Amino acid sequence: MGASQSRSFTRRSSRSRSRSSSNKDRHRSQSWKEDAPDKKEREEMLENCGRKCFLGPGTSFPVCTRGTCEINPRGVQSAYSRAREWASITSHKKHNYKNAKTHRGYVEVANRAKHLLKNMRSRSSRSHTKKHH
Repeated sequence: MGASQSRSFTRRSSRSRSRSSSNKDRHRSQSWKEDAPDKKEREEMLENCGRKCFLGPGTSFPVCTRGTCEINPRGVQSAYSRAREWASITSHKKHNYKNAKTHRGYVEVANRAKHLLKNMRSRSSRSHTKKHH
């Protein structure tokens, strides 16, 4: 009895997982993953668009949509959340100079992303108020 109960539980959980994955498929076009540049595109983007498309050193933390030089709000949000995540991970590691520098780098990226997001939101709210008045 105990074994059959666990099997039925497993079946139910696999069904619920498949439903959630199909849900994700419906909303996939709205994700940053679809618009993010791959490694080769990042290098081309750095040559064509310059530093404005990257918040981190080199080609790390891209924020522009692939194939364009336009900053994507989802890219900025993704860079912010990833930088905050890595900043907290590096802060929990054993403290030494190298980790402190790495932590500071992620915090700087997160701060840049936060300022970009604020500016984007204020610009969009200003454009909405102009249309209504």
